[in-house]
Amino acid sequence: MIMRTALVATLLLTLAARADYREFVDVAPDPSLATKLRLAAEATLKQYPKLKAEDLAISIVDVTNPTIVARGDYQGDTRFYPASVIKLFFMADVYATRKQNIGDVDRALREMIVVSDNDATAYLVDILANTVPGPPLQGRALNKYIERRRDINRRFQKLDYVDNVSAMMKPWSFGPYGVDLQVLGTNRVNRNMLTANATASLMLWIQRLRAPGANEMMKLLERPLAPAREEENQVKEFIGASLPEGSRLWSKAGWTSEVRHDAAYIELPSGRKLILVIFTRGIADDVTLIPAVTKNVLEEL
Repeated sequence: MIMRTALVATLLLTLAARADYREFVDVAPDPSLATKLRLAAEATLKQYPKLKAEDLAISIVDVTNPTIVARGDYQGDTRFYPASVIKLFFMADVYATRKQNIGDVDRALREMIVVSDNDATAYLVDILANTVPGPPLQGRALNKYIERRRDINRRFQKLDYVDNVSAMMKPWSFGPYGVDLQVLGTNRVNRNMLTANATASLMLWIQRLRAPGANEMMKLLERPLAPAREEENQVKEFIGASLPEGSRLWSKAGWTSEVRHDAAYIELPSGRKLILVIFTRGIADDVTLIPAVTKNVLEEL
């Protein structure tokens, strides 16, 4: 009996510690949440007629009850270029590979997440892949370099992020250059890629404090709704702009001329706790879009 009890306890501990994409997909989508997200999406599409339905994705996880998780999505498995949201995955990989104590990594992590700095991110990608920037390479040297970058993807594939994450390219302001351009490949075949569901799954892993370094990552992600400095603002044009007074926010936004995204864990004054991921493309210059989607989602909830 004692052995059986110990076996059950070990099994429960193993299940509790599991922190991969399967944990997310094992939660059956809640039809009521899916309906509410569809209605929120339809309301958004009416507000923004230039936004195409295929260019909007929403994923939500209700974690109000710590033992019962409910999730729903609207086109949550649609692939998007993630812009700076990919930095969530680089951050998680730093802690998973125990590289947080390498010189300047702690500073780079803060600058990558808090102010979304691309130079800091480039440094961390090279740390994670054991690569260095430089001029174009040829033959075997180039293939070896690309495979090192793919090691980042392979680590996420082991967590069952198989077809919904690619995180092997540095975010650039004006590049890439040299060997980094070669890594991007013909027709940008190796471009970074995410889905809203994959991002929500990673946020769930962090929020539930199951990821290595989760406490440290939560500190990096926490954002005051009234940022002290403009360069640290990922609130007023994103999910945080539509949160009621008294809410708390942990988030990472991303935007380019092509896409505008946000991924957040939010605690509302009502006590409700939600992971909310919004991906959009096509009208990325409209700074009202993500707040509008957020408002529509919260109204439906």
